[in-house]
Amino acid sequence: KVLINCAHWTMVAETDPLLRSRGQAPTISFDDMLPFQGLRGVCAMAIFLGHQTDIFLASPFHGQSVVVGLEYLQAVSLFFLLSGIPLVRLYSTPKKVNDWAGTVDFWRKRAARLAPMYYLTLVLNLVAVVLSVEKLDVSATLESFFGCAFLLQTWVPSFINIGGVLWQVATFAYGYALFPFLSRRLERWSDGVLGFGIAGLWLFSAALWAAILALCPPGPSQDLALLIWHVHCVSRLPQIIAGVLLGALVERWREEPHLNRNRWAIVTDLLSLFLLATAVQAPVRQWMNGTSARLDDSIGMEAVFLPLHALWLAGMVLAYRPEEPERVCCTRVVLSARLLLALGDISLVLYCVHIPVLFAYSMVFAYVTTGDWHLAPTIADYDLRVKAPCWHAPFQWILVLAVSFLVARWFEAPMRKWLSAAGPKSATHSAVEPAPRAAPTQQFGGQAV
Repeated sequence: KVLINCAHWTMVAETDPLLRSRGQAPTISFDDMLPFQGLRGVCAMAIFLGHQTDIFLASPFHGQSVVVGLEYLQAVSLFFLLSGIPLVRLYSTPKKVNDWAGTVDFWRKRAARLAPMYYLTLVLNLVAVVLSVEKLDVSATLESFFGCAFLLQTWVPSFINIGGVLWQVATFAYGYALFPFLSRRLERWSDGVLGFGIAGLWLFSAALWAAILALCPPGPSQDLALLIWHVHCVSRLPQIIAGVLLGALVERWREEPHLNRNRWAIVTDLLSLFLLATAVQAPVRQWMNGTSARLDDSIGMEAVFLPLHALWLAGMVLAYRPEEPERVCCTRVVLSARLLLALGDISLVLYCVHIPVLFAYSMVFAYVTTGDWHLAPTIADYDLRVKAPCWHAPFQWILVLAVSFLVARWFEAPMRKWLSAAGPKSATHSAVEPAPRAAPTQQFGGQAV
């Protein structure tokens, strides 16, 4: 029914002379990218579960924190890489950012998407830190807060403590700032140039990771350097740019008349099995070699697996059959499930609020069990004084998801809509912006993470 409705409105927009006389462009279809919505939900949920088990839960298994089969750091790289593909179709293909008015309109809409949740989460994190830390360093706290307020933590990782996971949102902001200038050049570059560009960006980011392994001796200094690589804009911006180049390639290849979609479906499903295997090895690796070894492996997978991630994401789109949408690969079927689509719709909110919600839960648990709600000596300590037993995990899932849905419904969506409508209207640049929540094919216009 959704596909029929979308096809109908696409046809109307293309043929109705009244719509054309008003300067409205044809509706852009995202049916082939629907699994990306579910993938966003999977990635946000994976990061939430990873932080929950790493930081907030006490495991009964020899002190090992990972109690679910999960290697969640790859979700960060997937977020960066897949973000560029829908943007290319929505903005680059119709040339909506080829002039200054379109560029400003794009920046305004991206800011409307990211800013409300970013600054709400920053304030919630500050409150959580002030309440949970025993010896608050006011100077360091204010330095971190204002550094994050100006999106500096992804360049200066020492500012990251108050921002927490917001470093990723800050990196997206820099990627979106660059996108219009990159978008104008995509059509000039051949497939070979785009492919070499993706490979070069991957090698640059991976080379930084390899240099850390080669130059830093194993131990705390190497662990700190790898963490800096994980959050630094220099190593992450290339992944966002690679996603844009990948989006340009996908846009060209999907129109090929002799494209072997069955082969792409098989490749995508095989890569899904491989990536799933890399995800579920984390508890075994940590059980045998400890947390540090597991984290080092996870960061290494982020650095090395970008070509596989790119091939996997491209395959999800290229395996789609417009004339036979029911004949799709298993990966597309799984990631298009209603539950995952619902999680994808709140992925940014879930990603942002899970840390302050888990801190609030842990403070209440600490106060009930010990009479003291403080969790850590300083803002730089991530080993909490009190952790809830692992059987508290389902209660935390329910709480985090409930808060995420409520914040998405009553804060993020209204604020995004209000801020998006606050700027100047332009028929040329706003006509093809998909209506929010009208159909799955039109939800990617507002999705940033």
